[in-house]
Amino acid sequence: MKPGNYRARLAGDIFSVLILPLLAFRFVRSTFDLWPGLAAYPAGFAFVLFWAAGKSVYSETLQRWEARSLGTRPIPRVAGRWPGNVDILFKMMRAFKTSYVLDVYRELFEEYQTTTLNLRILWRDNVRPFILWTPPTVSATTPAAQHRTQEVELIIGIDYIYGSRTL
Repeated sequence: MKPGNYRARLAGDIFSVLILPLLAFRFVRSTFDLWPGLAAYPAGFAFVLFWAAGKSVYSETLQRWEARSLGTRPIPRVAGRWPGNVDILFKMMRAFKTSYVLDVYRELFEEYQTTTLNLRILWRDNVRPFILWTPPTVSATTPAAQHRTQEVELIIGIDYIYGSRTL
């Protein structure tokens, strides 16, 4: 989704986080004739929380099964102190105002000793690969040759991240 289309993303997030579970709760409530009156409000709130927890557990289980079937291990997750890694989000927002944008990511990669992290901000997967590109050590004789060498190194780095074995 395009970054400029944040309204559609926000509407989709609100729908999947609040409206869909409340519609499911309404269906369960009307089908089984449960929680009449004011008791429906706390029950609806609890249903939304259980929906989110169940969705998270289901997603984690599917990812573990897929990783096991591919013979790999899941991408390491950042473990924040607050629920939903909100403390990591606040740390990133503060750092974006005062320092280089990617310093926060560099610190996380150094802390977890890995090249790919799942930030899992607000209980949603947010995978960040660490791309380190260094210019070639052997200098090419012409600018065109230098440009081709840089393109090949960048393509190799991107293919490595996305798992492609061909160049």
